[in-house]
Amino acid sequence: MFGHEREKLSGTWYNELGSVMEIKADGHGGITGTYNSKVGDATNFYDLTGRFDSAPPHGEGTSVGWARILTHWLLTSSTKPPDVWSSTNIGNDTFTRKKPSAADIEHARAMKICSPHPEDIIATLSARRA
Repeated sequence: MFGHEREKLSGTWYNELGSVMEIKADGHGGITGTYNSKVGDATNFYDLTGRFDSAPPHGEGTSVGWARILTHWLLTSSTKPPDVWSSTNIGNDTFTRKKPSAADIEHARAMKICSPHPEDIIATLSARRA
């Protein structure tokens, strides 16, 4: 991957709920960074590690603009054996360079256009187990 495209990927990204992802891409397809949730009680920055295609197939219709990043995540939690089926949750978020306004965030929540936040998933699972 050429440096210019890598620079387009590196930097600050925001999801539809206002959470912040700071990433740095290397020339070999590696991504490192941090994530801070703006939902729930999360106050820490969490380390991120990932991959991207640093050499997409030539002539396959690949376009690199980095206007948005679509992420897929797994949230795992410790459970008792009878509840192991609910120990892994899958979600997705869309990140852009533009920080969403309060109105944008409320719209995303109302339209349910984003995945439930991991903390909401944990609260729901805890309530079911109680």
